[in-house]
Amino acid sequence: MLIVFLLWEPGSTGKEFGFDGGDSPGFTVTQNENGEWIINPEIMATSRELYKDGQWLSYDEILKYAANGELDLVSSLWELRRKCPADYTPEQCNEIVKAFILEQYPGADGERLVGLFRKYLSYEMVLREFEQPKGKSQEEIYEIIKKKRRELFSDQDAKLIFGLEEAEKEFQFGYDQFLSEVKNLPGDKKLARYEEYRKGVYGNYYNTINKREPKFNKYETELYFKETDLNKLSAAEKDPQVRAIREKYFGKDGADRIEKVLKEIDAEKKKEEQTSQEEQNWLKAHPTARPEERDKALNEIRVKILGQEEAEAYGRRKALEEDQRRLQGK
Repeated sequence: MLIVFLLWEPGSTGKEFGFDGGDSPGFTVTQNENGEWIINPEIMATSRELYKDGQWLSYDEILKYAANGELDLVSSLWELRRKCPADYTPEQCNEIVKAFILEQYPGADGERLVGLFRKYLSYEMVLREFEQPKGKSQEEIYEIIKKKRRELFSDQDAKLIFGLEEAEKEFQFGYDQFLSEVKNLPGDKKLARYEEYRKGVYGNYYNTINKREPKFNKYETELYFKETDLNKLSAAEKDPQVRAIREKYFGKDGADRIEKVLKEIDAEKKKEEQTSQEEQNWLKAHPTARPEERDKALNEIRVKILGQEEAEAYGRRKALEEDQRRLQGK
């Protein structure tokens, strides 16, 4: 398993790294007059104990994978933090992480990573104090957060740490506008424009996003964009095209399984519709029936059509729906 670490949000400008004034004795990492890092032996031992089993990426790999979205530095940092003993303070845990970084990545590489870590710790403090302004949209609030990040990080570092997240937010905020622009296009063109939109928004992250996306999501996306066109076709024309889309993503066996499940769902739906119709017919024919007589008759109808187990589930669902209607005053 590849575990890498680090970054977070806004940072302090001091040379020390971590929270100010809260470090316990024996858990500090400092620099001497020559700028050399001094790591307490107690931290060194704990650091090795915590992280000795990982397969660590090189510094260049960290930058490469963070830049293309394969590595989420914030998540990786929290993965390291979760390895700290439960009785450690946050400050002690942060010092352990610093010690690990400096030991695992000696020299300028380690100092660069420690600098990012220090800024992220400061950013965490800024976020804790941040109050969302009232009357602002989610997009406007997120723009404020992005600006705060760039008050602490260079644009390059901010993209390294938060780039994929910011691209995902941009995609979400612009998606409705994209749908509006393509709504009158044929399905194939909608799908092509969708990929263009994603490439434009995600840039360097596109390949990673595309690789991670589950096949079922891709399948549903294609069906969504082609839905209007497919619904204009007769069943004889539509079914082969839908089948081809399923085989495209899941192969023949997968398409067979999907169709089997859909047929089962359709059959179940028809049985429930039949059950509901027979219930209504019985109620109309017996308007003065006593509650116990009514409940017995309806249960017999359900068991006859659905079977015992499904009848019980159907009855529970109907009771829940009735309770919800009562609560809503309907």
